[in-house]
Amino acid sequence: MTARHAIYLPPPAASPLEAFACAWLGRDHVSGAEVPLRPIEGVTPERHEALTAAPRNYGFHATLKAPFALAPDVTVADLQEAARAFAAARTPFAVKLSVRLLGAFVACVPTEPSPNLDRLAAECVRAFEPLRRPLDEADIARRRQSTLTERQDVHLLRWGYPYVFEDFRFHMSLTGRLSPAERPHLLTRLQEATADLLARPMPVGEIAIYTQPDRTTPFVLTHRYTFARG
Repeated sequence: MTARHAIYLPPPAASPLEAFACAWLGRDHVSGAEVPLRPIEGVTPERHEALTAAPRNYGFHATLKAPFALAPDVTVADLQEAARAFAAARTPFAVKLSVRLLGAFVACVPTEPSPNLDRLAAECVRAFEPLRRPLDEADIARRRQSTLTERQDVHLLRWGYPYVFEDFRFHMSLTGRLSPAERPHLLTRLQEATADLLARPMPVGEIAIYTQPDRTTPFVLTHRYTFARG
């Protein structure tokens, strides 16, 4: 099967936030190795594994350019060079995060609007578009299973992902969809667990390529590219 690649914002390398996320999700997004789940009060190991299954598959991250297959005339080396050049032209900044509910799941999100994040994501969507293979009909149909607005559907067909530009919401997922009954408990516990980790703004000074060899294999972080301006 065809590999997919994504341009994500990773947690800072070797940071306490990265270590926590790997333990919470049960997988190291760099090595791909399983990590013993960090227990949480009131959640069984079985439920913990289930509620983190979706974010565990992708690895802890924030989406900048959603997963895509490379266009027929594009190589992995081309993607790597594009990522290097993109990062080299960017200036580091920082963003204050907090753990909140985002719809039906829990995620790390900005405490206030961040034009820098919005700009970074929009530039990333555009910059890597020439490297992307168009979605096939199966992927389009899968995305349309979610309720999309007319604008989001246009984005899906044009950019391969519905939640870009005006519909972009920066988030680093900690859970999949939760039932209404369990949301308050998990939100509180995750806020407590991350209070010290998120006390200071998170540096935003790199992008990363995450790669999925095939649709049955989780994504792993394969390359980091440091912002070189400033």
